[in-house]
Amino acid sequence: MEYPVSAQCLKFSPDNNYIITTGVYVPKVKIFETSNLSMKCERGIDSEVLKLQVLDQDYSKIAFLCADRNIELHAQFGRHFKIRVPKFGRDMIYQPFSCDLVTVGASNEIYRLNLDLGRFQSPLESQSEELTSADFSKDLNALAVGGIDG
Repeated sequence: MEYPVSAQCLKFSPDNNYIITTGVYVPKVKIFETSNLSMKCERGIDSEVLKLQVLDQDYSKIAFLCADRNIELHAQFGRHFKIRVPKFGRDMIYQPFSCDLVTVGASNEIYRLNLDLGRFQSPLESQSEELTSADFSKDLNALAVGGIDG
């Protein structure tokens, strides 16, 4: 799991058969298979990855929040789609019930990219000036966000 400078993100797939890692300089994504203890594939990516979300049970659908204000959606074969986020992102989560990829960042707005429709929904607004984190509870079907003012 070596990268020339540093590894940024590491996430297990929900089925625990794969480990997805991202690193910088040159920005790359590496996918490891835990059953064989080997690297499944390695991909170059355009920009540094801030957050990643595994959208399926294995590595066949992955979303990357990049430092250049883009969300890249990857399928098993490689990059499938790239879309620009209105503001710089800091965190990203996936809501499986609504099929929304939720992004928060350098504003008080919560951007929701609906993967079923392929477009952004109207943003939700927060009382905080800037948002830094987001999380989703599958048990309650609730979204929680945190801002710079606590």
